[in-house]
Amino acid sequence: MAASYTAKDILVLEGLEPVRRRPGMYIGGVDGAGLHHLLWEIVDNSVDEAMNGHADRITVTLHKDGASATVTDNGRGIPVDRHSQYKKPAVELILTTLHAGGKFEAKSYYHSGGLHGVGASVVNALSEKLIARVKRDGAEWEQSFARGKPTTGLKKVSAARGTGTSIFFKPDGQIFTSTRFDRALVAERLEAKAYLHGGLTIDLRDEAAGTTATFHYEDGLRAYLDKLVRESGGAPLAGEIVTIQKEQDGLHLECALAWTEDTSERVQSFVNGIPTTAGGAHENGLRGGLVKALKSSSASSRLAPLCR
Repeated sequence: MAASYTAKDILVLEGLEPVRRRPGMYIGGVDGAGLHHLLWEIVDNSVDEAMNGHADRITVTLHKDGASATVTDNGRGIPVDRHSQYKKPAVELILTTLHAGGKFEAKSYYHSGGLHGVGASVVNALSEKLIARVKRDGAEWEQSFARGKPTTGLKKVSAARGTGTSIFFKPDGQIFTSTRFDRALVAERLEAKAYLHGGLTIDLRDEAAGTTATFHYEDGLRAYLDKLVRESGGAPLAGEIVTIQKEQDGLHLECALAWTEDTSERVQSFVNGIPTTAGGAHENGLRGGLVKALKSSSASSRLAPLCR
């Protein structure tokens, strides 16, 4: 006999509770990949500031416990004024509400790595502790959270010059199978970000090891493709890497191409610095153009392109 199914069986999850109940829907899982996804979300927010010309330096700190991190940028700083409709500081609204952010329209961010407005709030929901510090309007502001809920109000802690945002978070051990960050994996990802956004400086500080690594590449994609080709054991046949840059209707395209002796073709594509492993119209267009170019050429070697 079927169990009863009535209105009293309907559960409404409010706030960030859906994230804590079903984290896999938002970060893919609660294993190491899901854990590091939290860090990528906060880093990508800082990269968005850089992509839109508001920041040129990001610092990622892995703390001594190995299970907490801080991401700091010198961007505009998350707004701290009160939202007229929700009667909360904007920084609190962004960190405690799904689909709240400044990226749904092109007013504040023309380019961004994410448009759904869930990144920072999901990180907050899945962290046992998160502290947001913002420098703007001549002061430094701070607010603390635990598992997605405010534990303090927004407060002004000191006078400050400049602008920027700093997010400290400690992933929740009740959610993740392990909360320890992989330093090598973090370094690899940050290095790739620096390559993809030429001119951006990213520092990685490892408190446990007492080391700091700095990633900065003025040549951007050219330098990235050169590195990938060298790591594959090959070298560009023509002795150089060809780069293409074009901007039209507010959209920017950048490509790096190399002919090598490799017997297989390798294509990596990105949109706003985010890997598009499943391809897309941008990658199909590139391949179509390369096929036409190769048909008109007698070259038999393969291409190793990298585009974003």
